[in-house]
Amino acid sequence: MQTSGYAATKAGLDESLRRFNHDYFDLVIIHWPTGNDDETYRALEDAYQDGKVRAIGLSNFNASQVQAIIDGATVAPAIDQIETHLLWQQKRMHAYLTSRGMVHESYAPLGENQPGFLDQPVLQKVAARYHRTPAQVTLRFLNQEGIVVIPKTLDPQHMADNLAIFDFTLAPADVRLLESLDKRQAIVGWPATMQEDQY
Repeated sequence: MQTSGYAATKAGLDESLRRFNHDYFDLVIIHWPTGNDDETYRALEDAYQDGKVRAIGLSNFNASQVQAIIDGATVAPAIDQIETHLLWQQKRMHAYLTSRGMVHESYAPLGENQPGFLDQPVLQKVAARYHRTPAQVTLRFLNQEGIVVIPKTLDPQHMADNLAIFDFTLAPADVRLLESLDKRQAIVGWPATMQEDQY
């Protein structure tokens, strides 16, 4: 469902519930800022009040855009889903979201299959030390930072590996090594409004 504005969002949500034959969704988010976000969000608030959704939130909103929603909201957004990975750790947004009681959810935590993303020597070295894959160490790093991760894969073994990250903890020295990889570098095509100099 991709809609903008109150009426279209309300109708789209009802149609989606009908098509999926459900009474409610666990979470509905506004995928991109569109300029009509107040009205779109108001439709989500009404759906929340009516029991049609259990949580509402945002995606790809920077701090200023999130704050604009909060300032006009009667139901606070629960989450902001933003690109977050080793090369763009989103420290500034993480601090902001945490201060507002919002969940920081990582989109593209493993770099969307960008060549060389998991081959960085520092990451390889840390992974070898824990006898884990670079992907597992990356996901564990983000998890330890208090970030929810949603890695994308259709491979059953990768799914199992992605879930097997809760039985080890990265030492502070290794966390610092991984933090050193932060280049504030987005994957190609990310909206300019998410760049840290824009908020």
